[in-house]
Amino acid sequence: MHEESPAGKPAPSSEDVGRLYDENTEVVDGAAGGNIHSGYWESAADRSSLDEATDRLTDLVTGRLSVEPGQRLLDVGCGTGSPALRVAAGHEAKVVGISVSREEIALARARAAEAGLTGRVSFAYADAMALPVGTEPFGADSFHGAWAIESLMHMSDRAGALAAVARTLRPGGRLVVADVLLRRPVHGETAQFVEQMCQAFQAPGLPGPEEYRDAVRQAGLELLEFTDIGENVRPTYRAFARILAGAGGHGGPADGGGEGADGGGAAEEDGNEFLDSADALPRFGDLPEIGYVLLVARRPSAPPA
Repeated sequence: MHEESPAGKPAPSSEDVGRLYDENTEVVDGAAGGNIHSGYWESAADRSSLDEATDRLTDLVTGRLSVEPGQRLLDVGCGTGSPALRVAAGHEAKVVGISVSREEIALARARAAEAGLTGRVSFAYADAMALPVGTEPFGADSFHGAWAIESLMHMSDRAGALAAVARTLRPGGRLVVADVLLRRPVHGETAQFVEQMCQAFQAPGLPGPEEYRDAVRQAGLELLEFTDIGENVRPTYRAFARILAGAGGHGGPADGGGEGADGGGAAEEDGNEFLDSADALPRFGDLPEIGYVLLVARRPSAPPA
């Protein structure tokens, strides 16, 4: 496991990530119909709402899993449960969701009960980097598929997490990852800005294409698809900036170098650094180096007897 971020600072722990979501779940949960992830817009002319776009991203992930009724699936970084509930209700599947935020788990369980889906959906406090494979509900070879939407970005040991998830998959089972991608290295002020945003969002640094591919290989998975859909998710950053700013985040520092309302660097003042980063989100989303990966991998089928 990496102990430092690319800037040499200690990488955020799972406890740090859990604390981030514990403190901000109430703010971000209502932003997009209970989804705490990016949306997908078909084109620049697409006028879908953030709620519609985030559900569309969930559906893109589900479509690549080829979910069938009765299948058992793992949601790695389940948020407050909306994707898991959508998949369970729409495909009659069974889903186990995990998170390192107790606030998220509590709200997800309440939503499952309200939807009458507690028989098909369950949520557990668990860390994918230390997944107790072989212990229920994470038995080896027990899931038909798994997905991770914007959870790997928070992990310092991405390859280890993918390997643990892979061990829970049945032979032939698929894993779909949807997450922020650093298309190419950044330097100078841009690198400093990206590092500030990573710090605000408790990420040890953004992985590039080769890190993702290497993590898949190290996990013993076969890579089936690697698509950068960064242009389709860009509107997310401005949408969430408006939401977080309305909740009290006013990111850029007063002497933000003339960047304007959409461009200041991430705040380094006391208070909630996550909310204070609101004004910087559009600038981050506009960086050409920032992409978004839709990755599909598969656990190899068992060799013939």
